[in-house]
Amino acid sequence: MKYQMKHQPSYTLLHLELAPGEQVRTEAGAMVYMSPHLGIDTRFGSGILSAIARKFLGGESLFMNTFSAGEQGGFIGLATGLVGDVFHYPLKGSALYVQSGSYLASSPQIDVKAQFGGLRMFFGGEGFFLLKVTGMGDLFCTSYGAIIPIDVDGTYTVDTGHIVAFEESLQFNVKRVGGWKSTFLSGEGLVCEFSGKGRLWIQSRVPGGFIGWVSKLLPR
Repeated sequence: MKYQMKHQPSYTLLHLELAPGEQVRTEAGAMVYMSPHLGIDTRFGSGILSAIARKFLGGESLFMNTFSAGEQGGFIGLATGLVGDVFHYPLKGSALYVQSGSYLASSPQIDVKAQFGGLRMFFGGEGFFLLKVTGMGDLFCTSYGAIIPIDVDGTYTVDTGHIVAFEESLQFNVKRVGGWKSTFLSGEGLVCEFSGKGRLWIQSRVPGGFIGWVSKLLPR
């Protein structure tokens, strides 16, 4: 699978070139254009339980699409509804944790499962639910705003709404900002404290902030 990021960094579109018989799995609704005769198969994403979790806890689509190239190969363009960037991560048997709204596409051999575990797994405040992505192949994640890679060696604290993805070598703990008063009145909400050594990707904006700004302009 050959890939190209077009119109980076604010309005990134992922262009994929598929060899004959090659497939790519995508988030439902991500296709912008595709070559003629590219096959499509729509199914529940990685198990019914996972799909339900993403639909009602992560705010994401209940379905995932698999596009297949015929004997002539093909191409497809992918993007999301938010203004932001895309990054590529080659999975080689390890795992990557991705907040549900940031999954865009992957090789069909990659397994995507929603993770349960209460507050530690559910990034409250922004409605993001963690996905555990494992296997061998190409993974593409998207953001709202710019993507900022951070190499953690020790500890690092991030607002939960700004998290895009992180490597499994990092341990994390979701907690309040200060006391309850600071949590509810500071506008910061919950933060995620990472520890260990590994890479973390964050986004420069959060959808909740934009929604809040737009709602103030709407007539009442």
